[in-house]
Amino acid sequence: MVDIDSETLFNGAAALVATIAVLMFVTSMDFEYSPVTKVALVAAFLGGVFAITQRSDDYQLILLGYAVVVTSVLALFFDLTGTFEVDTEPTVLGLLVLAGLLFGLRSRLDDESHFVSGRLATYAFGALVALAVVVLTVDVVTGGLAYELQHDATVEVDGADRQPIELGSVTATNPTPLPERVEVPRYEACPAGNWSAYAPPSPQGEPEREVHVNLYVDDGYNEHVLGFGSKTYPATLRIDGANLTGERFPVERTDECPTADDGEPYVAMFEASDDDRYYGYAL
Repeated sequence: MVDIDSETLFNGAAALVATIAVLMFVTSMDFEYSPVTKVALVAAFLGGVFAITQRSDDYQLILLGYAVVVTSVLALFFDLTGTFEVDTEPTVLGLLVLAGLLFGLRSRLDDESHFVSGRLATYAFGALVALAVVVLTVDVVTGGLAYELQHDATVEVDGADRQPIELGSVTATNPTPLPERVEVPRYEACPAGNWSAYAPPSPQGEPEREVHVNLYVDDGYNEHVLGFGSKTYPATLRIDGANLTGERFPVERTDECPTADDGEPYVAMFEASDDDRYYGYAL
């Protein structure tokens, strides 16, 4: 029967909590800053764990600390390969390199299972913290990506209703030296003016249906723009109505969906907030 004392319990619990915290942070999609900033913050934390192991003479604590570091490094490796869509071959090569490093590091352990002196590990931890602060400061001060929606002055419905119509593009520009994740603003479009001539037919006895306009920006999934770079994503419209083939409509930028339903029909395009509940109909 395994003898578990209070020291073992607290060491194991601390290692488990630390590992879970790192895994949650690494895999979170809500982190608003650069992946480089994430790496720097994780490295600073793991540097602290490593410093504790190098200053301790408790073999159990050292073992659990190394487990936290190795597990976290592997999680960070897989997160980065997924973030930058690294192919299978480079990923496998990276894992083999990590395995080689782990085997090589084993030979550098001294009689107390230490790699370096406690003082040197502490200095390294301080350097990693300073680096993380600098990287985070640069990331925050320089801001995130800048987005620009460029669109045609008019759109023409060519073909069947509800077919995608090329509208323009959204360009994401990175003014920072760090790679940043693409989070295109919530651009919306709605029918403005009088669209009654293009309303879809309604079944007898039911309320008159309205024209529906949807704006879609194909910005992929978990895309990133490298430092001082830019990427462009296509923007398309879908108009759900009747008698639209061959018709051409103006496109105008507005602050919100216009409420007036008179005048010539046009497509109003605006940036909505995350709290707005909007479904592509005139308000």
